[in-house]
Amino acid sequence: MVSRRKLLAGLLGVTLAGLFAGLYSFFIEAGWWLRVQRWRVAVAGFGAVPLRIAMVADLHAGVPTMGPERIAGIVSKANGLGADLILLMGDYRATHPYQSRKVPIEEAAPILAGLRAPLGVYAIMGNHDWRDDPAAQARGKGPTHSQSVLESHGIAVLANRAVRLDSPAGPFWLAGLDSQAAFSRRMVPDRPGADDLPGTLAQCTDAAPVLLAAHEPDIFPQVPLRVVLTLAGHTHGGQIRLLGWAPVVPSRYGSRYAYGHHTEEGRQMVVSGGLGCSGFPLRFGMPPEITLVEIVGSGEVGQG
Repeated sequence: MVSRRKLLAGLLGVTLAGLFAGLYSFFIEAGWWLRVQRWRVAVAGFGAVPLRIAMVADLHAGVPTMGPERIAGIVSKANGLGADLILLMGDYRATHPYQSRKVPIEEAAPILAGLRAPLGVYAIMGNHDWRDDPAAQARGKGPTHSQSVLESHGIAVLANRAVRLDSPAGPFWLAGLDSQAAFSRRMVPDRPGADDLPGTLAQCTDAAPVLLAAHEPDIFPQVPLRVVLTLAGHTHGGQIRLLGWAPVVPSRYGSRYAYGHHTEEGRQMVVSGGLGCSGFPLRFGMPPEITLVEIVGSGEVGQG
């Protein structure tokens, strides 16, 4: 039989362990840690020179975990990676209530405008950029306020738009998809998303390979083989991961596309773990990351 002293000691141990885990999740992983996660992916249509893409995903700017100083540190870190191209993957706003001060896009955008890469810096919108924009919700269409502010600071936003880029690895199309979860059902009940995959890919008018930037990874099963690589964010890798398993992932596919490099039926996707927090300002087993994708050539462009 367990004595009262041992029972109390056990309860104290569990309480202290929970307190430590909470403090670690908030102060260390969510508020301080920053890693660079690297993926090397072989795709069709590129030459022998690697193409390096840095993904800055899911900032969710707000004090204390993602204040202006931390955003500036992320910009400096991203600039030091030697990437050919930098992609801002959406969700610049923090909409959770656990903020001591909101950091509006007007404050974050001038800092993000300091990003530099030879092929440019491009952005897409996330669901929080749409959902936290009453005017865009009321219109049922963009541009969102976040898009307008980023563009006013010289950052090109690809909202269902494709651009052709020339790189040492060869020419390619960069296609940016708008959010697949843009609208609240209360405001726009007949459609959840602002995305237009067919219309976006129709702008890719030659045989150069296509890279698709999509905030939510749920589009992946619909992506044709014409797209050699999809890049996504949104999930935060689950934000809380226990031995590689995430109990909650904001995707209709559950943990299927929670994080990392995915290959299905000849298609490939890399999902970033992102930088900020949603729901609760905690991360555990999934530290904030800048995702660096190195693309190397692998034969001819697939058709589909």
